[in-house]
Amino acid sequence: MTAPVVGTGGRAASSGVELAGALALLAAGAVTGCVLAAAWLTLYVGPVPFPITVLVAGAWSLVLVRVASMWSDRKPVAAFPALVFILTLIALDMGPGGDMPVPLGLRGLALLVFGGLIPLWVAAYGRSVSADTHRG
Repeated sequence: MTAPVVGTGGRAASSGVELAGALALLAAGAVTGCVLAAAWLTLYVGPVPFPITVLVAGAWSLVLVRVASMWSDRKPVAAFPALVFILTLIALDMGPGGDMPVPLGLRGLALLVFGGLIPLWVAAYGRSVSADTHRG
């Protein structure tokens, strides 16, 4: 385990290889979360649409953004999982054969907003995750 480096907010300095590995795992988590949320987006309970996966995808994306912000102080690193989620959602709708697994409508828009745009906004404008200097 590496010791905290002065000027990094009390965090251990991570090498480029560690950061690349972490970003690859975060990207895999974002792609998996997006695909699963899109697959279960058309869930119905009886005759009523029940898109609970929108909220689950939003919570999962926020977790991924939080973990990414722990790896680096840079905003693009924190925003990486949210950007991967958005790009995966776009790629799903531009798939081969003209298939659109994410319906254009309120459910698709809600998945984009909760799963991608809100976590992207949190990564860009939220407070960074750094060590609290007032605690011992």
